Amino acid sequence: MRLTWRDGLATLLVAAAAVLYALWAANALMPGVSTRWMTVIAFALGMAACTANQRELAEVYGATREGPRPSGLHIALATTLGTVMLVAGILAFVLASDAMLATLVAAMIALWLLATARHALTGRHPQLRAHPAAH
Repeated sequence: MRLTWRDGLATLLVAAAAVLYALWAANALMPGVSTRWMTVIAFALGMAACTANQRELAEVYGATREGPRPSGLHIALATTLGTVMLVAGILAFVLASDAMLATLVAAMIALWLLATARHALTGRHPQLRAHPAAH
């Protein structure tokens, strides 16, 4: 069980998105911010959280060709949640839909939970190599 600083960064970004969304939804913060702007903020924080650990994404989808890949169930769940985030984010922005914005944030939290649980339970994190031919 080992989480890295990248997991911590992803956690901070997802927490920021969740807190900002909750405060926005309660009209406690940013009362003049539209649904579209809140979508941009939440989506940007979610994308930043995903890219904070892009090494993990490469491992999950087999781009590194190193070590065992996660189970098919994990890959299917991660792909589904990522797709839901993307579609909900687009629809929230285009339609100015509060429901789609809530879906975006919920899917982001679920994807973060899935990834963080995998990291904590497996303790596996891909290692960077200087160059594939170097080994």
